[in-house]
Amino acid sequence: MIDKLAFLFSEGLKTLMRNRLANILCLITIFINFSVLGTFFIIGFNTDSYINIFRTKYTFEVFFVQDIDQKSIDIVTNTLEQSSMVQKIELVDKDDAAEIFNEEFGENIESLLGYNPLPISLRVDLSRTNFDLDQVETLVNNLQKEISVDEINYRGSYIKDIEDRINLVLFGFLLLVIGILFISIQMISNTISLSINTRSKFIDILKYNGATPLFIKTPFYIESFVLSVLGSFLAFIVVSLVFDFINSYLMLSIRIDNNLWIWMISFSIIVGFYASSKSLNKFLN
Repeated sequence: MIDKLAFLFSEGLKTLMRNRLANILCLITIFINFSVLGTFFIIGFNTDSYINIFRTKYTFEVFFVQDIDQKSIDIVTNTLEQSSMVQKIELVDKDDAAEIFNEEFGENIESLLGYNPLPISLRVDLSRTNFDLDQVETLVNNLQKEISVDEINYRGSYIKDIEDRINLVLFGFLLLVIGILFISIQMISNTISLSINTRSKFIDILKYNGATPLFIKTPFYIESFVLSVLGSFLAFIVVSLVFDFINSYLMLSIRIDNNLWIWMISFSIIVGFYASSKSLNKFLN
């Protein structure tokens, strides 16, 4: 059994050495493709975090009717407190509203009009972890039905538009990933096909001596395995160094998944196995 494994492993390494140029080109292709793919993984990993950061900075304001009583304010406040999406509620009374007006416009509204017409309001900060756009819209719609609520300053459609654009970009990334995988499969498949052609006589001898299809395929699987692991691992190292450089010199905080190297290598092995099987089945059949 050990002799068979040693033979298969040595044959797999021999196929690597016999087709150096093709294997180098295949390795470069895997490296480039999975460098791009790793970059997309990191972008996707950070996209949701950036959306959540944007969401946490977003607030909506509930403006009450004039001459609102404290009981009505408490009813709306309690409704908001029961929502898991609400992180913080801040009451802005008429004096606070006047100060905000003065800070933004540089004018004292009471001096201008002789009285303070600004309404009492609630400033509502949304939670990052429990954010759900549909639930927020439902909450806003329910609040608007309250008699004590005059107006709600809510720009949910603006958030939805941003998320739609981000989803469109991610869809474009998905198409590029599919294209990259197709190129990787074709390149590995062509390399294995070349290896098979150069070893066709040896394969015929193995068939004549009763070798099983798995025994014949194994050296070529080893070849694609080595190329896949080496190319994707080099891609992971380069991508990690590039993003570390970006974080250091541009003062960003782009996060890299601790398991990224596992995903890249595993994905590359799966692609390599599929491409190898495709070529081998075509030849052996």
